Amino acid sequence: MFELTLLPIPPLLAALVAGAVYSRVFRNDHVPGVNGLSMLMLSIGFASLVQAGGLLLADPSHRLLAMKIAGALLVFAPVAWFAFCISYSRRQLKLPLALLNIVSVIPLVSILLGATNPMHHLVWLEQPFPLSPGPWFTFQEYYGYILIIAGCAILAFMLSLAQSNWRPIVTVLCAPAMACIGNITSLSGEAWGQALELTSLGFALGAWALYRGILKNGLLDTIPVVRDRVVNQLSDPVVVTSHRGIIIDANQAALTMFGMPREEVIDRTIAQFMSNWPPASLTERGAAHDEITIGGQIYDVAFSRLDPTQNWSDVVLVFRDVTVRREDERRLRKLQKELERLAHTDALTGLYNRRIFMQRLEEEVERVRRHGTTLSVLLFDLDFFKKVNDTYGHDAGDIVLAAVARVATQVKRMSDVAARLGGEEFALLLPETDQQGAVQLAQRLRTAIERHQYLSPAGVPLHVTASIGVATATHEAREIEKLLSLADRQLYRAKNNGRNRVCSTML
Repeated sequence: MFELTLLPIPPLLAALVAGAVYSRVFRNDHVPGVNGLSMLMLSIGFASLVQAGGLLLADPSHRLLAMKIAGALLVFAPVAWFAFCISYSRRQLKLPLALLNIVSVIPLVSILLGATNPMHHLVWLEQPFPLSPGPWFTFQEYYGYILIIAGCAILAFMLSLAQSNWRPIVTVLCAPAMACIGNITSLSGEAWGQALELTSLGFALGAWALYRGILKNGLLDTIPVVRDRVVNQLSDPVVVTSHRGIIIDANQAALTMFGMPREEVIDRTIAQFMSNWPPASLTERGAAHDEITIGGQIYDVAFSRLDPTQNWSDVVLVFRDVTVRREDERRLRKLQKELERLAHTDALTGLYNRRIFMQRLEEEVERVRRHGTTLSVLLFDLDFFKKVNDTYGHDAGDIVLAAVARVATQVKRMSDVAARLGGEEFALLLPETDQQGAVQLAQRLRTAIERHQYLSPAGVPLHVTASIGVATATHEAREIEKLLSLADRQLYRAKNNGRNRVCSTML
């Protein structure tokens, strides 16, 4: 038979609150800890419904059975709360199954003892409703309080790291307090407290406060991830060492970089991987940068003392793989050098072009004026070169020009500058060379050009000679800048005197 009283109202309210929270949490399956919170709401909801149904029954034995079933459902509420706090604090990190199994042992024992209670009376002291708690029931209650307090402490600590706002911390502390107050009231020994059975309502109100104060306001997004999880998931290798360089910790990326398992890396010295440990600037400013190569990869290493004011502080090393960047920089430098070379040289012969030759000439002229040295310039072009182009084609002419450039490079000295001024006209800049030395070099060059064997693209031998004009200047000359014009006059003089010869003069 049923008995209509006001006693079922609190557990019915608890069931409604738990159902409302569960429906909202269930839609946010991305929320870390949602499984624990969902299990908590389901436990409270079903227990509350069973309690409400039992309080509607007039038969004390039926009511007693309902209370036992509700109690069995509620023993997992502290475990669910603890699981929520841990998962919520550590965000996406799943709670280890072994830990859940451990904290669930006591509730499972409670259920087993509850089912066999008539044999030992450890859970309830059998008597007409309401029930009196036994020694194991009291132990289970204290165990639940420990789980609730531990979960609150962890969650409050993580919130305190995330923000200065005190409201979420107060919410975390007040929400489970409601559940504990309701439970203590039910176990207080007062008849009204036992009759109302406020435990489930306290849990439900606490969950509702938690939902309104934290989850609904999006404060989850501001909770920091546990540091070891952040470091371990970084793509950049991170190593923590003591002030003596002993490796204390390393994330997975660092272990991959070293190519060693954790047990082989920990307690090694970082000097085994870095030859210049510690960097000099680290002791001065508490931070430093360096570049090292490990396993063929190039890393930029940032060093930071955890406490810059103490030399004995631990050091964090963050490695950034810059291999691709350095390779790109190397290629860029190579390309820049190639572009510079192309801008400075003649494409056909590989000699300097006219612009670079004139620049070097100006520099050497200035040197002569300042330091009293000697300077000579050779201008030469190929005799009857137009006939080669007209007879054998421009390809043959290009072959001859390139060959003459090679001959000039072989004859000149290291300090000399060879250039192609245009067409078949070439020049040699001879620093610190007097007229006699310049004429001797010019004769060697003329002879080498004449004796070199040239072949057309068709394999036809070609005979090539060159006329050379030499001009020399010292610091006593007044118009050194006209040295090139004077060499050009000597070149034409050589041509007018029969070609394949050297003519020279002093400025």
